[in-house]
Amino acid sequence: MAKYWSPLKNLSTWRKISVGMWDPPANPTIYGFETFNIEDLLVYLQEVEDVSGVRVSPAVIATHAFSQLFGENPGLNVMVVNQRIQQRKSVDAFMQVAMKGDNGDDLSGVTIRKSNELDIVQLSEILTKKAMKVRKGEDHDIEEQKKSLNLIPIVLMRPLLRLVEFLTFNVPVDLDAVGIRSDPFGSFMVSSVAPFDIRLGFAPLVPASRCPLVALPGAIFEAPMAVDGEVKICRVMQMGVTFDHRCFDGAQIGIMARRVRQVFERPREVLPDPSYWANHEPIVPKKGDSSSDAHAPTTLH
Repeated sequence: MAKYWSPLKNLSTWRKISVGMWDPPANPTIYGFETFNIEDLLVYLQEVEDVSGVRVSPAVIATHAFSQLFGENPGLNVMVVNQRIQQRKSVDAFMQVAMKGDNGDDLSGVTIRKSNELDIVQLSEILTKKAMKVRKGEDHDIEEQKKSLNLIPIVLMRPLLRLVEFLTFNVPVDLDAVGIRSDPFGSFMVSSVAPFDIRLGFAPLVPASRCPLVALPGAIFEAPMAVDGEVKICRVMQMGVTFDHRCFDGAQIGIMARRVRQVFERPREVLPDPSYWANHEPIVPKKGDSSSDAHAPTTLH
């Protein structure tokens, strides 16, 4: 019995070239973005800073929003291992950090463990302290990682990263004792592109991280927005997000979009009143505290 299709006749030259050039689609990536009116958020964050003495950025707000979403909806806190969807045991946020390297600008990152148990001020404090330590080259672990990785020839980098990825996720044994950290990049990634004056960007999913979501909060700018039936010039921010379709579909992405939109546009509905931090005391990291980890830039790619 014949199939329900037949070869298309009179193909153009470009169509013939394109069929020979590309493989069938096999990429599970979904891209999406939102444009937020953040006038109310900026006022709210200024009040928080006035009371607590801590500056909280929109990137921290995004990190807090996703942390709460993953904590309240454990089905979102997943990754793919051995062709199966696996649920993570804790909500951990990975925030990328721009820094100066030996060969120019570079990327590093900080993993904040159990980020869903922290408020926006605590998140901001931890990120600021860890990022400052990384940028100053005072993080012993990351400096040792960089030295080791700089000794590896580029031709060996890909097989080495694949080996580390396999040992990290596919081997059902805790290998922390030999330097192979368990789930080092956490549940999701947030990387602010605002410092580079980029309004909207999309990041690739990083295979070695097993993070199914990467969010890029952009630079703040003015744009016309509909407010109470009128067009007004408002301060807005866009955020591009990359999803792994194996972990999320439209229903899960819709849950995340509604919550993130609410946090950015109507923060007082879901975040504490700024007076909550009136008696805030700065976090003092304990010696040997492992609540957050830093990573060398080359482990990101």
